[in-house]
Amino acid sequence: MRPCALACLLLSLCVVSGCGYFRKVGDCRRLAAQVNRALDDIAATHDAGGATAATQRDLAGRYERLARDVEAAAKSDDALGKTLREYSQGFAETSRTLRALADATDQNDATATTRLKRELGTLARRDKTLVSRLDAICAEP
Repeated sequence: MRPCALACLLLSLCVVSGCGYFRKVGDCRRLAAQVNRALDDIAATHDAGGATAATQRDLAGRYERLARDVEAAAKSDDALGKTLREYSQGFAETSRTLRALADATDQNDATATTRLKRELGTLARRDKTLVSRLDAICAEP
């Protein structure tokens, strides 16, 4: 009888405390670990490869894969899903900008290179804002 009572108590606590919240926190943690691994890999590739067109194209491909992975995690139309889709779009835009930067590097186009590097800086700042929003959404009970 005691195991049944314990199970009923756990079930009622789960309902009262909101299992959805714990599921969301778990989903957020898994996604954060996946994104952080990908971004660490991107940073290591960038550091190892320098500012060559080949490295920029490699990074673009990595950002493109990350965009698809984050998009796949956006399963709902709630605040989390919408923010994840926006985050995914940021990664996709970073990928496109890196490909354009690789082309400008190949063509020795200093003006385009400077402009595209500024765009990457803007995208990095927007990324920080989205990460803050995701942190807040994932922390909501």
